[in-house]
Amino acid sequence: MQYFDIILFAIIAGVLAVRLYKILGIKSKIIIDKKENVTQKVVNIKQEIKKPFEAADVANGTGLEYLIKIYPQFNQKEFIAGAEKAFKMILSAKYEANKKLLISYLEDDVYRIFEKAILEQEAKGHTVEKTNIEIKDKNIQEIKILNNIVFIRVEYNYLEGFLIKNSDGSIFSDNVNSPNEINITWTFSRPLDSDSLNWKLFGTNRIN
Repeated sequence: MQYFDIILFAIIAGVLAVRLYKILGIKSKIIIDKKENVTQKVVNIKQEIKKPFEAADVANGTGLEYLIKIYPQFNQKEFIAGAEKAFKMILSAKYEANKKLLISYLEDDVYRIFEKAILEQEAKGHTVEKTNIEIKDKNIQEIKILNNIVFIRVEYNYLEGFLIKNSDGSIFSDNVNSPNEINITWTFSRPLDSDSLNWKLFGTNRIN
């Protein structure tokens, strides 16, 4: 009888062990599958963030909110800071007749307008010896996305003074210490699918 009980308990223990293994095995498999699914979702999110921009996916639109929606990398504060530096750099290059720099930061049509102003200055024998450019205020006036290109119009309020000399070295004009106050708007552009992060000057409402 004792031997029979021992054998019976051994059989029951064996059956329970098999069932327990099956249950634990199934649960383990479910947990692994869930982990795999979560991992896949994380990978997909990262791929969406790093996915190259596809110009064909973007509809025309306006406003900062729409730009950030389609191009989350855009930072308004950084853009304004860059626009201020670009403004001073481009104007200085114009007055110094630095065409090589201008051609890198201006769209073709605007470059030709700046080049014409430089040639006219040279034809008169005028040379800008010193400039005083001080930006008092700048702000974004308008944002448009058209044909997968972003256009941002920036208004500048600034002070500008020059020391201009004639070809014989005499002073033609000098208002460096009493600069004129000027209001001007520049429009910068950049293709959304461009590999370059640089913006170019697309248009201006006046050429000094």
